[in-house]
Amino acid sequence: MFGQMLLGNGYFAFADAIRRVSHGYRGEELPRGITDNGKGFCCIVQRVKRSILAIFSVLLTFLILSNAAAISGGAEKISNKLLFVVHVAQLYAETPDQKLEMPVQGISKSQIADSWHAPREGERLHEGQDIFAARGTPILSATEGYIIQIGENTLGGHTISVMGAGGRIYYYAHLDSYAPNIASGDHVTPQTVLGYVGTTGNAAGTPPHLHFGVYATGSALNPLPLLTDRPQEKSTARKPDVTRGKKKH
Repeated sequence: MFGQMLLGNGYFAFADAIRRVSHGYRGEELPRGITDNGKGFCCIVQRVKRSILAIFSVLLTFLILSNAAAISGGAEKISNKLLFVVHVAQLYAETPDQKLEMPVQGISKSQIADSWHAPREGERLHEGQDIFAARGTPILSATEGYIIQIGENTLGGHTISVMGAGGRIYYYAHLDSYAPNIASGDHVTPQTVLGYVGTTGNAAGTPPHLHFGVYATGSALNPLPLLTDRPQEKSTARKPDVTRGKKKH
């Protein structure tokens, strides 16, 4: 039991290190726990190394304190976490996507009113695009990548962050609910439903919409020039189904 507790603590320490890898989130609906430390790639390498060492330390303690059955399950979990580190490293080595598929089902690029850097309360600037659609409309990943965070914050409400090629972070906020069975670490493609359009966070009282943000190391990028219309015949998204979605806190 004690070994399992240490394993859990090691996982959360690892996940926190990944979330804090130099992404420069600023302005509106910032994903909690992601900050820019200004040290660039060297810091990334150092953080990943420290995370791997922490995981191996937890594994050693687990081996000593747990029985054989627990060892097997714990080793599998550790293997999954190490594999996630490998996936992240591979993403950083790839060229960032120059085109992103529309993340809201049934919406075309021409329907988006450009809200990039629009003034916001508290002298903030809007660092993203608001894509309006009916409540419960499916939200799909704009690119291939891995989910690095699912959670809730004051501004964004229910949010999901996906890491894509080049280490870019794609941020989805104000979700009404999440798609069933998604979890941090999951691989996603442009056909993956992440959740459903809503008004959570500071979007309460506004028409339902998705706040979509794109973050490179140290800065936010305007998503609008990158977005492309999603061919209807290629979309395999489910019809709106908010009754099956799960709210995760």
